Amino acid sequence: MSQLLTRLFTATIGASLLVGSAWLGPWYFGVAVLIIALIGQIELYQLYERCGVKAWRITGILLGAGLTLRALVPNIFLLTAVPVVGLVLWCTFTKSDQPLMRLGATLSGAVYPTTLLAFLTDLRTIPGYSGEEALILTITVLVLVWASDIFAFFAGSFFGHHPLAPSISPGKTWEGFLGGIGGAALAAVALDLVFEVPLGMTHIIILAIVCTLSGAIGDLAESRFKRVAGVKDSGVILPGHGGILDRFDGIIVAAPLAYMYIIFIANQF
Repeated sequence: MSQLLTRLFTATIGASLLVGSAWLGPWYFGVAVLIIALIGQIELYQLYERCGVKAWRITGILLGAGLTLRALVPNIFLLTAVPVVGLVLWCTFTKSDQPLMRLGATLSGAVYPTTLLAFLTDLRTIPGYSGEEALILTITVLVLVWASDIFAFFAGSFFGHHPLAPSISPGKTWEGFLGGIGGAALAAVALDLVFEVPLGMTHIIILAIVCTLSGAIGDLAESRFKRVAGVKDSGVILPGHGGILDRFDGIIVAAPLAYMYIIFIANQF
């Protein structure tokens, strides 16, 4: 019970700060996402090190920061070519015995979780919507992922009997997965009643399913990474949850897919 209360307290504080920064404006939210993304990137590099591969952290973090701020400083995306070219040159002349693996580790850290989490900032500045509508869409995606996660946890705890992916995460069940879909759908209806989400109800329900599916994939992917690295949690920064990757694993995948659904499908139909 104490562990559950710790998780709830940490989640409540974290969610309030993140939603609060989104309410304050794109730059406040963008900085919050940047901090979260870079801490997650460092955690990923630590997982790599446990597997015997050491990334070039400073260069990778600079690249990740540039990619994360692309929605707020569009031209910064072009500057990210500089550290990439620098890495290639360094790989050519370094005496390291595993330059290719170190290059892959460094670049992957700038993509997962950093560039993918940056789609949250893209949502907060999404084209074709007012600032208030972009705020509502951002909160909607966050709440859908969180609702799915919460309902999946309790449904799996009380009713879970059939493993979803036992070789990757034995604790995940099909009952929990279905509970997550139901929870996200309920959250979608509630959000539309409270905020009047600027999407049709059909699109909101589909978005709930997208967030649940992608969130589950992100969760399983991170579980797989930790299993390979031989650790229980990706970090210790969040009491009751572990690391940033442990808490944001679902959002890492859900954010880009939700953004693309809104831009390429919801806006067209």
